[in-house]
Amino acid sequence: MALSGKVADDILERIFQPTTKPSARDQAEETLRHPKRLVYVAMSNKVFYWRAHIQKFVLDSGLVPVSPFMLFDYYLMHTVGKDIVREAMNNLLVKCDECWVFGQMSLGVKVQVGIAKRLKKPLRFYDIADLPERIVRISENLAEEEAAH
Repeated sequence: MALSGKVADDILERIFQPTTKPSARDQAEETLRHPKRLVYVAMSNKVFYWRAHIQKFVLDSGLVPVSPFMLFDYYLMHTVGKDIVREAMNNLLVKCDECWVFGQMSLGVKVQVGIAKRLKKPLRFYDIADLPERIVRISENLAEEEAAH
């Protein structure tokens, strides 16, 4: 199937036409007009090494991740008390629009799920056993608790 001259010219024009990046003002206006939903990323510290993959997953879903392990690393390398960091994390959850749970639930994650439920925030649960290849959405009743050690 041959392309007509007009179609070929249109394709070439799109290929070689410089794309303009939105200005800082345009970006700010877009954010103010259409803010994206904030998703609290709940995950056990036992799988914190997957934090960047999970951030990307939420961003690729068109939402903004709020990930405690990206903000506080691993309790700020143990330079801040765990209770202070947990309180900060729970306050972030209150400000978010949704809560997504990744992997098995630790006690802290179960507390965060309880906060989200009490505030009637949408909850999603994900199996991350196949990371880095894929993340699979599951129902809450399939979500597992971490085994006690």
